[in-house]
Amino acid sequence: MIYFALKNRRLIRKLAQAMRLMAPRDRKIFLGHFVEEATFIELAHLHSISIPEVEAALRRGLEIIADVLEPEPPRRRRFWRR
Repeated sequence: MIYFALKNRRLIRKLAQAMRLMAPRDRKIFLGHFVEEATFIELAHLHSISIPEVEAALRRGLEIIADVLEPEPPRRRRFWRR
């Protein structure tokens, strides 16, 4: 049980880190869509932007979260030649 609590804490910490890395407007749009469940049209009207700009902000937010949660593994150096 404790293992799952620690794992959830780590996940929450990483998500908070990802949210800090987002631009302020992107963060507001991201939270508006995924937490407050606002539609793209509502977010576009609220922020006075177009729907494609809302989509782009959400994409940038998801990319940041993906990078924080699943960073690219370090490349291994080869010490031998073929």
